[in-house]
Amino acid sequence: MIYKNEKSLINIIKYTPFIFIISLSLIISISLYFQKQNELEIEKESIKKEYLEKNQELIKSEVENLYNFIIRTQEKTEEKLKNSIRQRVLEANNIANRIYNENKDTKTKNEIIKMIKDALVDIRFNDGRGYIFIYGFDYECILLPINRENEGKSVYDFQDSKGLYLGREIVKSLQNNDEAFLTWHYPKPENLEKKDFKKIGFNVHFKPYDWFIGSGEYVVDFEENMKEEILEYISKLKTNENDYFFILDYDKKSLFQKIDNLVDKSFQKISSDDEMNLFNEILDLSKNGGGFITYNYKIIDETTALTKTSYVKALLNWKWIIGKGFFHDYVNKIIEKKSIELNEKFHKKIKNIFIITLILTLILLSISIYISKKLEKKFQDYKMELKKQQHILAQQSKMAAMGEMLGNIAHQWRQPLSVITTVATGMKLQKEFENLDDKTFDEAIENITNSALYLSKTIDDFRSFFKSDKKETFFSIKETFEKVLKLTNSQFKNHEITIIKEIDDFQIYGFKNEFIQVLINILNNSKDALINKKENKLIFIKTFEDDENNFVIKIKDNGGGIENKILDKVCEPYFTTKHQSTGTGIGLYMAEEIIEKHMNGILEINNCKFSYENEEYVGAEVTILLNKES
Repeated sequence: MIYKNEKSLINIIKYTPFIFIISLSLIISISLYFQKQNELEIEKESIKKEYLEKNQELIKSEVENLYNFIIRTQEKTEEKLKNSIRQRVLEANNIANRIYNENKDTKTKNEIIKMIKDALVDIRFNDGRGYIFIYGFDYECILLPINRENEGKSVYDFQDSKGLYLGREIVKSLQNNDEAFLTWHYPKPENLEKKDFKKIGFNVHFKPYDWFIGSGEYVVDFEENMKEEILEYISKLKTNENDYFFILDYDKKSLFQKIDNLVDKSFQKISSDDEMNLFNEILDLSKNGGGFITYNYKIIDETTALTKTSYVKALLNWKWIIGKGFFHDYVNKIIEKKSIELNEKFHKKIKNIFIITLILTLILLSISIYISKKLEKKFQDYKMELKKQQHILAQQSKMAAMGEMLGNIAHQWRQPLSVITTVATGMKLQKEFENLDDKTFDEAIENITNSALYLSKTIDDFRSFFKSDKKETFFSIKETFEKVLKLTNSQFKNHEITIIKEIDDFQIYGFKNEFIQVLINILNNSKDALINKKENKLIFIKTFEDDENNFVIKIKDNGGGIENKILDKVCEPYFTTKHQSTGTGIGLYMAEEIIEKHMNGILEINNCKFSYENEEYVGAEVTILLNKES
């Protein structure tokens, strides 16, 4: 018979490795999946962060490079301006010298002067701003193309905006030199309110008539040309809609923006506090050394503003704000594209992981199945060996019980045999004395016959106990106890042990003789505990049905109980507290085996305290629980 716990053990051996490996594989696979998913998200964030940082570094570097280029260009402005003026003045001087040399021998001085003035009066350069003037070393104005009415007048007392006597300074600069530069400040014709515009002039000594021929240019006007050249230079740089420079001025005007359909309307016409705050923030940031700013940027024909990060820096002397930025939307598109690639790699990795995990799982399952079969076979072999051992124990228990029964038979037979012997001896004596009448003979024969029948019935009772049960049946618990007490009654009487019964009858399903063996073993243990007790030797038997659908059988005694330190061991095989000559240590072990394995019940042994007829007692209590449905 395979019992429930044995089936459970076999199932554990069969299925636990399989379940463990599958569970482990799932846990590893899921862990790896989430680990790779986490790595993917980290990599995406890393790409996004790296791309943003890379773009920020790039736009900062390009703005700084443009800024440095403009600064270098500014530093060369005056030098370039001087070269431009000098070249024009020298050209005019060469013209004047050529005219003089070609006509000095054939024309009068006045005719030559007129020819020189006519040749130089219409010369213009630097977008028409530059012209040639002529003054004498006596400070007389010879030629002034922009104001001819001043010709012939003296500039001896003429002063610039800062009080410099311009004519005197020019003459002074040429006294020991053939040419010289001079700087002065003077209002521009179109802006007379501001009087200190810087102007650079160049003069050359025209020796034939002791003149100085010269020209001058406002630095600010020349710078405007430089600005246009720089803007033209920037416009030729390779750009796209996410990579271009923009230049603003302090008056909220967009000076340059290469992409036509990208117009920052906030800097064309400020119409709200938010736009004003944004411009002021950019302006302050630019003036304080420059930096990054993120803001919403409106594209033409788009209803939604795009997020943009720009690096801005101020060109203080020109009042420019130089900037370059990138749209986050483009970054997100690139990241999304990169994410698709990463997702493909991720899915490929996961696929490989699952394939490897599946292969390993199949290998482990194969090994597990092989090991499980080996373990199952080992267990079956162990179970067969255990059955043999249990059979041996059962036989030993049976032999021990047989010894007990033989003792009981001896006690049960002693009285009837004594009666037979006594009656037979009496009959013989009466026969010898010829005193045996028919009545006495009949009474004697009846006594012998009754005693013989009692002996025969006793033999039948004990023989039925030693029969092996062939099948399970329903049997009465009350009748079973009556039979048990009938088999053991003589020994309890001999030892003056009183049995107190409180038996509710019910039907039990199982092997009747095995159950009788259990009860005899339990009662014998109680008897052994009570043998040395002097008086009030009590055994209590109680049967009932509890509220949890169980049949309950309780057998307790007042023998003092079992030592606590050995209480858990009393059902172990070959454990006994009796002398080796009287105890085998297999009674309670076999009782537990029969109840729990053969009848699917529970056998418990505990110490208990109880009172009976106003007396307090301590003893051992055996409880048997049998499920009604088992």
